[in-house]
Amino acid sequence: MKSDAIDKAYKKYHKELYMYALSLCRDEVVAKELVSETFYKALIASHVPDGSFKFWLFRVLKNHFIDVKRKGRRVSAVAHYEETVTDVSEKGPASQYLHKERDERLHRHLITLEPETYREILHLYYYGEMSIKAIAQTMSLSETNAKTLLYRARKKLGRLLKEDSYEF
Repeated sequence: MKSDAIDKAYKKYHKELYMYALSLCRDEVVAKELVSETFYKALIASHVPDGSFKFWLFRVLKNHFIDVKRKGRRVSAVAHYEETVTDVSEKGPASQYLHKERDERLHRHLITLEPETYREILHLYYYGEMSIKAIAQTMSLSETNAKTLLYRARKKLGRLLKEDSYEF
């Protein structure tokens, strides 16, 4: 792939990919490394599948995250992330997405949501603005399973938000 095309893609998608990576690994440094490696793989790719380049990038990032996790490299724990979430919302690239206190609280609940697939599907749907069909392809699920997973993730996030003393 040509480097000027990668530059355009980087400018267009790096923030979304960073937020997605952050939702997966909960660590700014690892998230930055995942995004960097994703664009490096796009640069050296001899063939990008037909369809949306954006969804291909998300899939590459997810697969690389799985590889990193499988190999036992550093993937931050929830406790560590909760300590750094304030720094992320004030200094990091995520600050452009997290302007208001309400959004920060919502993001904190989203980041601590378990299991990991709930965080992932909510992020892809709301922050990545992907369709159910695209999410199903990215997560290797059927569309029905993706809808069910999204429904369950919303319900669980809703329960967490109700328990929060902040009024949403």
